[in-house]
Amino acid sequence: MRPSLAGLLLLAAGILSSPVLAQESAVDPIDATLATCLAEPGASGTADSVACFAAARDAWEKEVTRAYFALSMTLDARSRGILRGAQKQWEAYLAAERRFQAASWTRQHGPDIAVTLASQDAELFKARALTLRNYKPGG
Repeated sequence: MRPSLAGLLLLAAGILSSPVLAQESAVDPIDATLATCLAEPGASGTADSVACFAAARDAWEKEVTRAYFALSMTLDARSRGILRGAQKQWEAYLAAERRFQAASWTRQHGPDIAVTLASQDAELFKARALTLRNYKPGG
């Protein structure tokens, strides 16, 4: 079963209408780029869709780093230490999630699971980036 373009566009629409984004005044450029990528005619294939989500994940990963350091600069030493601990725990969760995603259960789903896993990976970084952004005074 191959993901349909309509299904991928629906997924992109869900990403763009998440509650966190509803709080923001504009669509995040990373999400806009993802939606554009998924709307491309070639993105209806698994490999192209996975590439779109991988690019979004890479962009969100950079945003996690940027937002982490921006927030860290606003904190006192004690709070910075707590943030560092929270970030390490988030990174441990991410590693555990990736181990689960790589487990043998995924093989029974064939190549179609690749889009779901790529999408989820991007969402993990997006959620963390938005959390860190929202912690910083002034967003």
